[in-house]
Amino acid sequence: MPAITIKDVQPNEVFGRRRLGYTLVALFLVLWLVFTVAYVIVYLPQTFWFAYFSVDYRLGFVRRGLAGEILDLFPADLYFTGLLTLRWLVSALFIIGLTAVAWTAAVRFGRSERRLMLVLLIPVLPFGFGTAIHAPQPDLLAGSALAMFAAALATVKGSRPILFASACYGFATALLTLIHEAIPFLYSLGAIVAIVVLGMNSPIKIQRLSALLAVAPGLVVALAIGLLGRQGISSQLCTLVPHRAVYWPYWGGAGNRSSAQLPVGYVDYHDFVCRYVLPRFDETPADAARTVAGVGAAALIMSMLLGIVVFTVTVLAINRISGVPFGRFCNVLRGRLVWVTFTAVLFLPLFATTIDWSRWWVRISLDVGMVYLLYASAQPEAAQAPTRRTRVIFVVALLLFACYPIGSIQSLGIPRPA
Repeated sequence: MPAITIKDVQPNEVFGRRRLGYTLVALFLVLWLVFTVAYVIVYLPQTFWFAYFSVDYRLGFVRRGLAGEILDLFPADLYFTGLLTLRWLVSALFIIGLTAVAWTAAVRFGRSERRLMLVLLIPVLPFGFGTAIHAPQPDLLAGSALAMFAAALATVKGSRPILFASACYGFATALLTLIHEAIPFLYSLGAIVAIVVLGMNSPIKIQRLSALLAVAPGLVVALAIGLLGRQGISSQLCTLVPHRAVYWPYWGGAGNRSSAQLPVGYVDYHDFVCRYVLPRFDETPADAARTVAGVGAAALIMSMLLGIVVFTVTVLAINRISGVPFGRFCNVLRGRLVWVTFTAVLFLPLFATTIDWSRWWVRISLDVGMVYLLYASAQPEAAQAPTRRTRVIFVVALLLFACYPIGSIQSLGIPRPA
């Protein structure tokens, strides 16, 4: 079984005509990122992302209460400035996490053209920068922690640094679970895959302890939220949300708008949150499951198929550019199949109780694809010169991913609130 080591091979030099080409690609990515940010700021509403920070602990222990406590650090008269700051902070931190992965892939295993292509592909992958900018759910904070954890495992040597990195990641996810209770269900798979694949040379005892340190804290906090979190207080929580006109062009029908004085395309933030967000805090798991069932099989199947496409194109892009077979990566995982299966099964409650099925597949793509990319960067194939066909695949994939950020789609065929 190939080890994660730096190969003693001569890397292909990327100079001359190809250096100019990759410089142009990097410039394109910078311009694409600037355009994406500008487009989101001008044309897309921030309202739904603001709503994640609408609850704090003033009425007792409630899920996602830590998000509101962070918002409370801003003065009351800067409430919406604080919301906008936190919304973009999520995007920035996730991009920083992915940048850590890119730096590790580019530097840790030596320079090569294939590694450079993988690094340049990261921003536009379905779980890349586009997702961070278009759909900055707070769970991406844990995605950033996972990215840094994976980069650390690909870099450090020795049992103690691995255990320390695992403990830090476990503490971070436990804390972040108080911001979004789905975090342990979303990222435990990625943590286990990283430990098994990137830490494959560690003794089994170290891997077991690392897995426990990385996964258990978040699951314990999620269990505490489920058992101790207050319910039936949505009306009381609603009184804590301030009024203000915010941009939401999808608000349907004049009768749904809070006031005739509001501009077209705007809605009262208080009314929006109280109508579409806070009632979910009163739902039991059975209520949530009935809501999912009420969406209809056609919409759910469409959302599932889109998610599977996201995962497939992610794996194929990394496979074709790196030249490292995905089957070899899976063979490493088979050595700890029970661990991987357990953390994969953790996604089932999310599929059963929420409608964002495409979104969950994006997170699966992050869990698996990010570790696969780091694993592939360490293999001897990544140091070999790419073929002309590989370069064509890279350019086509980069352009398609940049033009169609499918990873930012939350669900397909399921209508927005209206």
